[in-house]
Amino acid sequence: ITDSFVSSTQVYISNTEDFNYSAKVDGSDLSTARSMADTYCIILLSQRARDLLDSKLLQNEIYLSTPEKERTNSVYVEVSGDSQVLDITAKALDPVIAALVCNTMVDVSAELVSEIFKSGRSNSLGDAKINYTPASPKVRQNMIIGILAGIILSIGVIVLTFLVDNRVKDESDFARKVGIPVLGEVPSMHLNSSSKEVYSYYATAEKEKR
Repeated sequence: ITDSFVSSTQVYISNTEDFNYSAKVDGSDLSTARSMADTYCIILLSQRARDLLDSKLLQNEIYLSTPEKERTNSVYVEVSGDSQVLDITAKALDPVIAALVCNTMVDVSAELVSEIFKSGRSNSLGDAKINYTPASPKVRQNMIIGILAGIILSIGVIVLTFLVDNRVKDESDFARKVGIPVLGEVPSMHLNSSSKEVYSYYATAEKEKR
């Protein structure tokens, strides 16, 4: 399984053109910003945002110098709780590409907001960092799941084999299945452990084979 890497960052949605961390924000501003955040989330997941992201990436030298297979990426955008902050996460086969896509998506967010809305803006809360620890596959988790699945499958096969086995193994098994007592058993010729032909009862010979 090919390793994949994840990088993430956040953007703050404000309903004014000028953003100032020290400015006072009243309740109506927060309510407006929250509703705008939901709208921004939908916009950033649109095909228009994806096309703009791809065009910006094709202008980046790092992206172009990366093998085409490792450029494969996906972007996820969601509102962080009940706030006006958007969580932007990028997943790629290369950790550098994941961070690059994430930071480029922040630029896409700011550009689309300024194009679509007369007021409001998207403000970056920090650059996405390169994370060299693979997000998937989760080897330990997959191993535990595989072991549990193997145990359950083995038990299922054993139980199923026992249930469908309708062979008569000995006289008591015959009496239980047929419902009549066994009056006698005719011995037959079998090969013993020394490959010699001997007379014995069938049940006894089967036990010796085991």
